[in-house]
Amino acid sequence: MKRIYFVQPNNVFSNSSNLPTAVHLPYAAGTIAAYSFSHEEIRQNYTLCDFIFKKDPVEDVLQVLVDPFMVAFSNYMWNIEYNLELAREVKEKWPACIILFGGVQIPDDTQYLENYPFIDILIHGEGEVPFYKLLVALENGTTLDTVPVISYRKNGVPVQTVKEMECSLDQFPSPYTMGLFDYIIRDPAYAGVQFDTVLETNRGCPYSCVYCVWGANKLGFRTFPLEKIKAEIDWMATNAISYCFCADSNFGILERDEAIADYIIECKNKYGYPQKFETLAAKNKDDLIFRLLQKLEAAGLNRGISIAVQSMSEEVLEKIGRKNMSLHSFAHQVEKYRVNGMHTYTDLILALPGETLESFCKGLCEVIEAGQHNNISVYRCEFFPNTIMHTKEFVEKYKIRTQRSLLSQTHTCIDADMRYASRSDIVVETSTMSAAQWKEASRFAICVQSFHSLGLLKYIAIYLRKSEGISYYDFYMNLYKWIENESVIVKRILDTVCESFDVFLKGEGNLHFADERFGNIFWDFYEGLFLCCATELDVVFDELKTYLKKVCGDKDLFEELFYYQKEMIALPGKEEKQIRISYDWKEYFENIFNADYTQVKPKEKILKINRSSADNWVDYAHKNVWYGKRLESTLNKPEEIHS
Repeated sequence: MKRIYFVQPNNVFSNSSNLPTAVHLPYAAGTIAAYSFSHEEIRQNYTLCDFIFKKDPVEDVLQVLVDPFMVAFSNYMWNIEYNLELAREVKEKWPACIILFGGVQIPDDTQYLENYPFIDILIHGEGEVPFYKLLVALENGTTLDTVPVISYRKNGVPVQTVKEMECSLDQFPSPYTMGLFDYIIRDPAYAGVQFDTVLETNRGCPYSCVYCVWGANKLGFRTFPLEKIKAEIDWMATNAISYCFCADSNFGILERDEAIADYIIECKNKYGYPQKFETLAAKNKDDLIFRLLQKLEAAGLNRGISIAVQSMSEEVLEKIGRKNMSLHSFAHQVEKYRVNGMHTYTDLILALPGETLESFCKGLCEVIEAGQHNNISVYRCEFFPNTIMHTKEFVEKYKIRTQRSLLSQTHTCIDADMRYASRSDIVVETSTMSAAQWKEASRFAICVQSFHSLGLLKYIAIYLRKSEGISYYDFYMNLYKWIENESVIVKRILDTVCESFDVFLKGEGNLHFADERFGNIFWDFYEGLFLCCATELDVVFDELKTYLKKVCGDKDLFEELFYYQKEMIALPGKEEKQIRISYDWKEYFENIFNADYTQVKPKEKILKINRSSADNWVDYAHKNVWYGKRLESTLNKPEEIHS
């Protein structure tokens, strides 16, 4: 029997000492194995061995492998370097072993065969059918020319086979219900580990965004059978899987998605699992999306609701092949979720083709103007193979320049052994944004996200917008200029958080932020700015006050608003306390977005601030910032004390 191993190592997500370590099960590799080993002819001739799903030291993995006939690698940006190192060592130890590479990180050409002689075969795109046909061909000793969408060496020369392939999802079994991962989750060595899962209910995307692999997909939009999906949810529920990520490009785009949401809720009510179900919601099915997300929210399954825009510039959206909902519709959606007690977040991408420094900064603040006060995620534009953006024509047209960095994936462990660290290609310059402007846009976004989304100055900014007509763009741009040109303390903290920028842009270093005070993991830069400011809150607010008092009209009112803003910042290790206010700020900010509510009322009140939920900075960073940022857990929720 020929022994086959699959390798899909994922990053380990570190938690505080009070929470379990999280690891993703190797779903993609599992789907490939499940289809092939559902055929009797494969089971008669091949043995499916262990999945390698963590970045264990290569020398340790080599001890696990036993006489491998084939080692098949599933490649993503976070594991490609590790996979290359392991593949090189496997080939050296077992020269006859077939090394196969597939996954979204493998470009649709023979480049990897030319660059890495230890790789024997590439699979391009979806792998279930090609892998099965490859195993059949290898067993029968027939030519590989008939195996679709692969590259291999023919007489020593890399060649590609036919790229067209019919692919119905009805024929693919589930790796979960086939029991391929049962030995992992039941292994005593993983006691206490949280295994995260992926659920696919469909594949493909009806849109063609240039930066996304889905945008270049030629196989179209297809669905998995509903009975298979329900069986997978049953498996997750009965195996106590806490977190499930729905990999659909647009969950809620189909009417049947509500039935899927209902079934997940039914399983949680029956078994207690899954506990969280994260989706990428469709953007043009307002009523259906709202209804099913409202159900998930009521069941405690949501981790926030994404209302993605990527850019607020119509010119940029046209260039990237995306059409957003109107600003009015966006604002309406944010408001609808808000009044129903549901937290949303909005995604933007920095350095898209056509974006300028000004359009990006103004667009970021337009999102706030439209009512997104909860959370804005700004992603750096990454340069992925197999996308429209990655083509030579597109790169030349928009003068795209990238810079490579070690992949410091947010909230993953800092690995002391950097031999296996993967790289990320980040767009830092286009025909409309220079590298210097990229840096400035990044720093501005970090400030806005920290001061508004995480709440350091959110209440002050909202008050000035509503009462004195100062736009969010003017408020935050003036604040940013003051930080850069006059501040000492906040500027020092911002520079420390962003100290990797300059060496990264020169190609001499890596783009990341970490601070051992908050645990042994990487943080997003705006999380880092917030955390570092929070550790020095008194001196930070003393300095901010000298600037902000110049902006506000009513000085007496500002004194108390500033006091209230500072007291609302949740910090670790704080005991229950009471504060006395002479204006009803609590009622004001709870009702400020009502159309008929515009003025804060003088009113003496005593508010109770509850004891901190975290006792130290590590737990606080994890609970309040990482897990709680979309739920506004960085801000206190005061209670009124009635005398």
